[in-house]
Amino acid sequence: MKIGLFGGAFDPFHNGHLSICEAAVRTAGLDRLIVIPTWKAPHKDDFSAGFEDRFNMTSAALEGAGFIVSRYEEDRGGVSYSAITVEDFRDMYPDDELYFLIGADSYRDFHTWYRPDRITAAATLLVFPRSGVDVDVVPPAVPVEMERVDISSTEIRELIHRGEDPKKYLPKAVYEYIKLYNLYE
Repeated sequence: MKIGLFGGAFDPFHNGHLSICEAAVRTAGLDRLIVIPTWKAPHKDDFSAGFEDRFNMTSAALEGAGFIVSRYEEDRGGVSYSAITVEDFRDMYPDDELYFLIGADSYRDFHTWYRPDRITAAATLLVFPRSGVDVDVVPPAVPVEMERVDISSTEIRELIHRGEDPKKYLPKAVYEYIKLYNLYE
């Protein structure tokens, strides 16, 4: 079985994330895609929304899409290092092909991550385009061709904070969740 792992803050989960999920399945022929909201990132102090809200928004966005949203990093606790996460999933799925989804910006800086060698030993990187980032993807990493959705979670939070409507950048369920709980205002 081919299994993709897509970790991120998802603060909030937006249409760009959804496009990445769909492109990963299409490009690598994934049988399963596991989306893993980050518990505690090593490179930032905190998130704008708590884990439960980020998990709920991601779950709502992907409901019925056939993707799995995992509480793995919450259950494990501590800092969410991708190397540990990928190795743990390698242990859970020892006979399957694992793919780790990563943006071009992260791929460019991948050598600075905590134990990148452990990630690439456990999974094949699927590298997604990011606006303004041009990188040469070196095999065995796989470049993913897709139409870019030029929006970030940071930009969406800033739009909301300024009182502007981010509806066109969000899955309907995420937009409704943000409105219901007054997130990011």
